[in-house]
Amino acid sequence: MRKVVVGVILLVAWTASSFAQEPADTVPGVAFWSSLGDSTLARLVREALQANHDVRAAAARVREARAQRLEAKLDLFPTVTAVGGYTRQKLASATFGPITGGGSFPAQDIWDAGFEAFWEIDVFGRVRGNVQGQNRLAEAAQESLHDLQVALTAELASAYFDLRGTQEQLAVAQRNGENQRRTLEVTQQRLDAGRGTAFDTERARAQLASTLATIPDLESRIAAAQYRIGVLVGRPPLAVAPELETAVRLPALPDSLSVVSPDALARSRPDVRSAERVLAAQSAFTRSAKAEYLPRLTFGGTAGFTSADFGDLAGTGTGRYALGPVISWPALNLGRIKARADAARAREAEAEAQYQQTVLRAVQETETALVAYRKSRGRVDRLDEAAAASERAAELARLRFEGGVADFLQVLDAQRTVLEAQDRLAQGRTDATTALVEVYRAIGGQWR
Repeated sequence: MRKVVVGVILLVAWTASSFAQEPADTVPGVAFWSSLGDSTLARLVREALQANHDVRAAAARVREARAQRLEAKLDLFPTVTAVGGYTRQKLASATFGPITGGGSFPAQDIWDAGFEAFWEIDVFGRVRGNVQGQNRLAEAAQESLHDLQVALTAELASAYFDLRGTQEQLAVAQRNGENQRRTLEVTQQRLDAGRGTAFDTERARAQLASTLATIPDLESRIAAAQYRIGVLVGRPPLAVAPELETAVRLPALPDSLSVVSPDALARSRPDVRSAERVLAAQSAFTRSAKAEYLPRLTFGGTAGFTSADFGDLAGTGTGRYALGPVISWPALNLGRIKARADAARAREAEAEAQYQQTVLRAVQETETALVAYRKSRGRVDRLDEAAAASERAAELARLRFEGGVADFLQVLDAQRTVLEAQDRLAQGRTDATTALVEVYRAIGGQWR
């Protein structure tokens, strides 16, 4: 016997359209990064949110979750399948008794075409529980996308600030190198005029070489930051480097941050909301699994045409139909159902534990980030004062040396102190902006 069955799920137009409308995705962070006044950073953030491959993958997972949600919702409606088949059969006379005149039934061709319908009446909520779970999973996927967008913009801003801070450190090293080169020229001129010593000249030369030796490492760090930014914005690493060669000062930082309730902010983070949606989904799946214990009411039917000749399928007298409800209860499969229900309850317990852990981690990260920013902001103020005092001390040491009041060792020591103070100030500013990024990340991009 040969039979060909073609199944086609008929998606009624109004059914599909009723679930097709989805709110547009919101893009977190753009307004905040734009408010810092750095147009390059704002442009890179927008580019990363559109072209970063991790974001594209997360957006694809959102589409997948929404498609699974639509599939679950369609289980609330009838499934209609088109069926067509051909059978060549020959029945033995023993089946229906002997034929008058002897012999057996002749071979027959049977052509069949029609539709089969299946509709589970969701009396006890098994299908609705699955739909609710898929709804929550789709929402969790959307929140995970938002969480990734926050993490991406934070990582991009951190790399950008590291680049600008390293460029500032490079400028400090180059500026001090020029000052030390002029000092070396003065000591050489004094030595040539017989008023200096070779010892002072060599010490000046050693200090200049030591300062210049820090430049290649800084240039390497700058290149690495540029390449990292290129990957984050979805471009080849070398493509973005020319756009970032010109040094730009780090943005001005707010003196203080006003956060009403770190705990409330932490609970509204995208990752916390995603964990909460997953917990709600697993709870709905548990209810659906428990409903498996109860009977199912199914309404089914079939209609079509059957004929011995393909050309007579639509002829008079070849029509057929069957229609009626079916009640089923898995009395002999209760062990399997219990195992599935137990597994669902275990997944719900796991989701609840993960949600609680996510909340605790979010609160801890928020509190830590706020403290770190306040301390790093105060540290910058102290480093700024130290750098200004070191510059004044270096100038006084140079004037005293030229006037013959102090020896050259004081000049070298003052110049070394200036370099260290300015370098620490540049690093402190970078650390403070990085701390601001961590605050943004910790509160889930919910910046006012």
